[in-house]
Amino acid sequence: MKAKKFAIVKFTVAAFILGLMGFWIFNTTKPFNEFAYGTIGVMLLIVGFIIYSGVQALKDAKSGLNPEDELSKKITQKAASMAFSISIYMWLIGLFALDMFSIDSVNKAKFVIAIGMMGMTLIFLFIRLYLSKVGIDDN
Repeated sequence: MKAKKFAIVKFTVAAFILGLMGFWIFNTTKPFNEFAYGTIGVMLLIVGFIIYSGVQALKDAKSGLNPEDELSKKITQKAASMAFSISIYMWLIGLFALDMFSIDSVNKAKFVIAIGMMGMTLIFLFIRLYLSKVGIDDN
């Protein structure tokens, strides 16, 4: 029962994100630039991961598996630590690369935060997916 509720929460979050994206897209007055298309693509990729995770949680619930087993916790913990250490370098590279592009100071903070948050999310999701497929060692 807990696994089904967990899957329903994942689908609700995905629907909420898609709803907010739709609201943003339809209420925009200016035409989209490359950054907006990139943001939409990254957000759709993140929603795809959430839906995939929800489908896996539903399959596990039908099989009677516990959604929070010890291996899943270890994989999540290892993915979080690896993503954190990689994201520190991502932030440094991003800040150095930001000096190469001419962005006004008002949008510079929004740009850095948006790219950083999406990058950290994608790094965590890809590492989590990789570790769940390959597995982790016992060290």
